[in-house]
Amino acid sequence: AEAEQGYLEFLRLHPEEVTALHWLGLLYAEQGELDKAQYYIEQAIALSPDEPTFVLHLANIFKAKQLLPQAQQLLETLVSQHANFPAAFNNLGTIYVAQGKWQPAIDAYQAAIHLQSNYADAYYNLGLALSKAGRQREAENVFSSLLELNPQHVGGHFQLGRLFMQQNQYPDAIEHFSKIEQAHPFHFETQTNLATCYLALGQLNEAKAHYLKALTITANDTQVLFNLGVIQAQQGFIQEAMDFYRQVVQIDADAYDAHNNLAYLYLMMKENKAALSHLRDMLRLQPNNEAVRHTMHILAQDKKLSQSPPDYVRSLFNSYAGHYDAHLVKTLHYHLPALFYKMIQTIPGDKSEAWDIVDLGCGTGLCGEEFKPLAKSLVGVDLSEKMLAVAARKKLYDQLVLSDILSFLEKTDKKYHLIMAGDALVYTGDLAPLFAAAANTLKAGGFFIFNAEISEKEDYLLTTSGRFAHSRAYLDQLALQNQLIILQYQVAVIRTQDQQPVWGHLYLCGNTTYPSA
Repeated sequence: AEAEQGYLEFLRLHPEEVTALHWLGLLYAEQGELDKAQYYIEQAIALSPDEPTFVLHLANIFKAKQLLPQAQQLLETLVSQHANFPAAFNNLGTIYVAQGKWQPAIDAYQAAIHLQSNYADAYYNLGLALSKAGRQREAENVFSSLLELNPQHVGGHFQLGRLFMQQNQYPDAIEHFSKIEQAHPFHFETQTNLATCYLALGQLNEAKAHYLKALTITANDTQVLFNLGVIQAQQGFIQEAMDFYRQVVQIDADAYDAHNNLAYLYLMMKENKAALSHLRDMLRLQPNNEAVRHTMHILAQDKKLSQSPPDYVRSLFNSYAGHYDAHLVKTLHYHLPALFYKMIQTIPGDKSEAWDIVDLGCGTGLCGEEFKPLAKSLVGVDLSEKMLAVAARKKLYDQLVLSDILSFLEKTDKKYHLIMAGDALVYTGDLAPLFAAAANTLKAGGFFIFNAEISEKEDYLLTTSGRFAHSRAYLDQLALQNQLIILQYQVAVIRTQDQQPVWGHLYLCGNTTYPSA
């Protein structure tokens, strides 16, 4: 206020003193009084129209007032009249950026650098514009040049670190963020970026340390708290993970992912009542989420359910895909593919590379690995795109189809020698439509091999694991209704659950008897 009064008193005595008019305008701009700032700088320009700095600052005021076309017009006129004014080109670039005009901005920044080769701000702005335009490699080169000019430029290190993160070059990103941390240890984004890089590299203790540092800077950041929960869970510290997730939902009752993870951990601990509380919150936030609704039905043991919703199955296996093979084979001792193969080997005749085979619910390709030697063509069908991505990397299948298995069978025109459904029927209770579609999709002399979990009395029922179990009588009846001959039946241990064996039906059916030898 004292400076303002001094300028006003001076101008009362010297109303045409352009320097005072200019500085008073800048003072008002700093104070956010943009209309007054514009008035005094326009007065200075009227008295000294050839002073480029006045025009530059008026354009800045127009930009602050979101009058971008006016600012652009002023600066374009300025650079045409003062072609050797690098700051005008730099500021014109910022106006273009504010309007999403990436190439004109890039041209303007390059012109500023051409006029002033050590213009650090122009290098920085050029790097940002190139990055916004999707020209990441060029942006990386510009930021590297900026750091050659000024090795301590914080913005240059930050942006290079960000670009390396985008390219999954985490060690390079860490190098740049670490340099910022040395000078600015309490910079929140630097700490979270370092944590994210270490997390991506699997260095959980380092990631945790930086997230905890970030919490000392911003105590209630829900993303940091959530990520700490994820790390603690990955390290097996379940209660500590739950504490972080609870902090998240206390701060933000609508934090869906935190509710989701709490529900999962409570289910793992068999605390169903607590899990239901978070599932209800999830359904409140996503009322059309059939996967959540179905999980609640599972916990309630709803006997009216006849199948698992596709969204439930897709969500389940998408989250499972990354560690599916290791968990199923090593932890659950799953060996169904080998059991299937052993049953098929009892069929007389040469089967080497002779069959068109479809693998329903193929997942990551465990059955495909076993049956590839028998296949003339091998098609895999699954609802989970992430499971299919793992299967694709194995290069087993001639075709992979993203679909639920019933829709595939009902829509395909192709006939198959062998239809496999390994652990695929357990997500459907009423199997009548599927049996009909499978029977219709078999070649003459074809085979349908599948497994199911065991229900002792009811045709089918939903178990607490979220899988359906079926009775032998029900499955026998479906085979009979669809003219499928039961060629082999056995009961076998399919996998373990909670360290206990899970027994299942194994069926090999055909639409004809074995050919005579």
